[in-house]
Amino acid sequence: MSTHVVRLDLKDCDAAEAVSRVAALLATPRDLGMLLVEDTAAAVVRHRAAFEALDGSRQVEQLLCLVLGRQERAADEQGHVLRLPRNIERRTLWVIERTGVDWPLQAAGRARRRDHRGGDGFERLAELLRMPGMFRRTHELLGRVPHGAAVPGLHIAGSGGNGQMEFLQALRFAIRRMQDPTSPSAVRPAAGTPAGRAALHLARGGMLQRAFDDADDAVAEARQAADGLPGTAALIRRTYVEAAFEGAGDRLAELRDRLAGLFQAVPADERLTKERRTMIAARGVELPAPEEERRPRDELRAWLDASLKGGASLTRIDMDLREWAGTLERSDVHGRRLSEICSDPLLRGLQSPPAMPPPQPWLPAAGAVCAALAGLSPLGVAGGLVMAVLWTALVALSVIRGPGGRLEEHSRGLGFNAFGALAGGIAGGLGGSAGLPAAGWAAAVSAAVAGALIAIACSWRARALRWAEDADLAAAEQALQRLRELLGRAVADWSGLDRRLETIDELNLLRQALEGVREELKTRCDALDGDGLPQPSRSVVPYGERVHSWLGGLVLAAVRPALQAGPGGEVEKLASMETGRLVNDWESAVEQGQSPEEMPFVTDAAPAPVDPEDLAYFVEQVSRDAEAEMWQMCAPGDLRLLDASPRPPVLRFGPRPAGDGAVYPPETVHVAAPTMCGVLRLVPLHSHVIEWTWGQGEDDGGEM
Repeated sequence: MSTHVVRLDLKDCDAAEAVSRVAALLATPRDLGMLLVEDTAAAVVRHRAAFEALDGSRQVEQLLCLVLGRQERAADEQGHVLRLPRNIERRTLWVIERTGVDWPLQAAGRARRRDHRGGDGFERLAELLRMPGMFRRTHELLGRVPHGAAVPGLHIAGSGGNGQMEFLQALRFAIRRMQDPTSPSAVRPAAGTPAGRAALHLARGGMLQRAFDDADDAVAEARQAADGLPGTAALIRRTYVEAAFEGAGDRLAELRDRLAGLFQAVPADERLTKERRTMIAARGVELPAPEEERRPRDELRAWLDASLKGGASLTRIDMDLREWAGTLERSDVHGRRLSEICSDPLLRGLQSPPAMPPPQPWLPAAGAVCAALAGLSPLGVAGGLVMAVLWTALVALSVIRGPGGRLEEHSRGLGFNAFGALAGGIAGGLGGSAGLPAAGWAAAVSAAVAGALIAIACSWRARALRWAEDADLAAAEQALQRLRELLGRAVADWSGLDRRLETIDELNLLRQALEGVREELKTRCDALDGDGLPQPSRSVVPYGERVHSWLGGLVLAAVRPALQAGPGGEVEKLASMETGRLVNDWESAVEQGQSPEEMPFVTDAAPAPVDPEDLAYFVEQVSRDAEAEMWQMCAPGDLRLLDASPRPPVLRFGPRPAGDGAVYPPETVHVAAPTMCGVLRLVPLHSHVIEWTWGQGEDDGGEM
């Protein structure tokens, strides 16, 4: 079915020129399913051959002829007022006069001249009939008109025209919204976000598996040594805890080096080729098989569609695309994380663990007490001095057995302990000269020995625990776990590396295409501003919202061919050209009476919502009685030619409301103009007024 009406002007043509114009029209590739022919009453009979050519072409399915003016008559001629070729019978509207009169459908009704009020009636009617729905319905109703021709009566409410002015106003509004940087953000991207941790599979016996196992064993051995250090057994038997920590540091360093080499061999900005997959496998990492996924271009198109429907402008979408691309463009992110997780200070702390803290300041006092108690024995001062030597030896043993224990570094502390014990032993020995019972001095000596051992054990345990805390082996254990997680994230990234890079390429292409669309739309908006279009009325504002929604479909259609052209196809220029073509087609379609939502790129053809007050007004005007006063296309003296007795066929029209339009009378034609409505009545002529001619002789006789 034809979607637009073609207009053919034969006014002021002689017979040969009319045939020539018809031939030229038929030679074009245009769809001529609906053809509106404009002619004059003075020349229409001579154009019979042109109408025959149209009928014979079989290209025209429906034809309407608008005949303007009167035919000249001889002074003594009687009978018919209008002579027409028979091949336009039941397809003719006769506009006797452009200005017309206001007249109710009554033979004796009073007619008032319009004096050009409302403009040119012929042009207004032609604009209406260029709307496909109006054309088809008028063609149908003319088949019911007695005697094959009618003089139109018209009632138009709201704005006139075919809706082109309102559409251009709405288009300008929609383009401005497409340029608004404060619009809502684009929808959250559903794909292309950084990958999470994947299930890590290391080849058994592979270099990385061995490196992880060695590091695990070394850290576990260091943990065992650190846990055993606070025990008194560590004072008796050397634990080699420093060697265990150094081994853990070495194994972690080796693991870090292997991971660093792997990450450097797989750049984040290059495709994962077959050779790189082979290299990764050779290092003992099993990559998951690539999954079959939707192409990034399809996902981006769906994302763009959802963002436009959500009200995001092209300016805001470009900002979000740039931010999105930034989250995907990573350079050696795994290498940086590796250095953060397994840092040089951590490794140095393991390979060269800190020395155990020095003996506590309270130890000399404890040594003095123990030596004093020993001096209470019968040996006196000699017993105290023996205890002082024993105490100093125990303190020295706690220094030597500790990590980093060097006597020269703790000479001051050892001196204080020796001096304190010596002083306590002498004091105890001198005090014990008074003599104690055997049970007393035996208890004192036992307490001295037990106290010394307990004090040294408590000092050792406290210093060992503090050393283990300072050595921070837990950081090494955590680093080892985080290295596994990092490798898992790297594997996930590598599995989606090609897709991520393809997504980045598509994002950049889309940005270029949208830039071309945006620049072309801005140019169109500037041109519309230069045309001096008025600001839209309140009734047109919801219509502008719908045009904005339909404009989103145009954007999607405009970027498609540019994206298909690829990086070397001048994406921005192609998108700009396609946008210009689509906007031109859209404006042309509306100019020809087609509804804006009937374009191929419109996916949501729902009409604009109508304010209840406006809708009530539209219904009132569309429901106007066929016999009410209307703009009749004739002069007062021509009313005698009209047959007012039968109820004429009536065509009612109005903007399509949201819903099914059931508020209008049945068979109301929905028009593209968002604020125009009214009634078209086809008033028949009296039988004696019109004569249908056929044949050369009759044509000749028709030329007055």
